[in-house]
Amino acid sequence: MLAILPDWFFKGGVVMWPLLACSIAAVAIILERAWALQRKRVISAPLVDALQKQPRPADLTERLRHLAEPDRTVLGALARTALSHSWLTKSENLEAVQAMARQQMGRMERGLTTLALVVELGPLLGLLGAVSGMVRVFGDIARHGLADPQLISGGISEALIATFTGLAISIPALVAYMYLRRRIDLLALEMERHMDELLKHLYHRSD
Repeated sequence: MLAILPDWFFKGGVVMWPLLACSIAAVAIILERAWALQRKRVISAPLVDALQKQPRPADLTERLRHLAEPDRTVLGALARTALSHSWLTKSENLEAVQAMARQQMGRMERGLTTLALVVELGPLLGLLGAVSGMVRVFGDIARHGLADPQLISGGISEALIATFTGLAISIPALVAYMYLRRRIDLLALEMERHMDELLKHLYHRSD
């Protein structure tokens, strides 16, 4: 494994190893969340089509039950909760749906806390590497003076490489974090709209 790492990696000092771990974690989380947050894995197209069909058929509730039962999307889980609690009052059913929604949102946001940590750690580790490099520079100056600039170039190189690497990891991670957070918010708003339609259908007589 060490053979595949570029030479400049080793010149960045010991902080390059935690930075490498941060980069691997960030890439893994971004790829996994991008796959998990595909619309088809969150919002069921057949359920949405059934809810939006006009005029609504008389057997819509049973059709929704049939569609929601095998559905493994987040919307499917919320629809099953609403349909299985349809014997409760609307407010009680809404509380059950909200409890399930909080659980599903936790699953949708899985890994984002770690990704946010990478965003914060990247510059800090880069700064730590910069300080380590400058300590090395002043140590070399104290031992050898300024007669040979090549003796102090290693510490300066370590400081710059560590700083650059930390920023190079945290900036893309921040962009990905903001994108994934925005995507979750948009999907949540769409699901809220569909669940509002479902609850209105279930309790339209009492409204």
